[in-house]
Amino acid sequence: MKTMKHILFIAICTLSLISCGREIPTDFDYGKVEKNTYTNDFFGLTMKIPEGWHVQNQETQKILQNEGANAVGGEKLAKAIKATEITSANLLMASQFDLETYNNPEVMNSNFSLVAENLGISAVTINDGNAYLEASKKQFKNNNIPIEIKGDTKTMDVDGKTFHYFDGILTMQGQKIKQRYMATINNGFSLLYVATYGSEDQLEKLMEILNTAKFK
Repeated sequence: MKTMKHILFIAICTLSLISCGREIPTDFDYGKVEKNTYTNDFFGLTMKIPEGWHVQNQETQKILQNEGANAVGGEKLAKAIKATEITSANLLMASQFDLETYNNPEVMNSNFSLVAENLGISAVTINDGNAYLEASKKQFKNNNIPIEIKGDTKTMDVDGKTFHYFDGILTMQGQKIKQRYMATINNGFSLLYVATYGSEDQLEKLMEILNTAKFK
């Protein structure tokens, strides 16, 4: 189902959270992938991508995000995501199976998105991942996102960085999609890792991927 393919990669937290944020510079470092390793010098970040996983280029990421927004929240969400293009950047998206050919309805094509958002002067109040996620929850409500938050926000240490996270279930076209939203702050930006999965084994693998991250 085409729309289901698109929803796999929608990092919903990156809406118009920071109206006074600075723009993403034209020479912004989106990072690069070489030999299954993602590297971003601006954030001092490296992260391993499992052998056989499928990385999406910048053009594909934008298409997936915009079409996914229309599928989930309609015109209002699409406009909100369009507005955030000046303050947020999709750094990395990868899926367990090939995006174009995978069509098994019984097994989710698990995937992750890594998104950076320039906090600007809002970094004064949004000074950790928890504050960013709380602001994101408000945007879920403002943009009528059909997501149910499961449990409390928790923390996880990744190479000395504290990531705050919560689990949610997104409903689209009658289907329940499990996601985990994880955020930390780095160099005046939020770093958001969104894991989309169907089984606990897939979630465990997605957490293993994040745990390969190294920060300088």
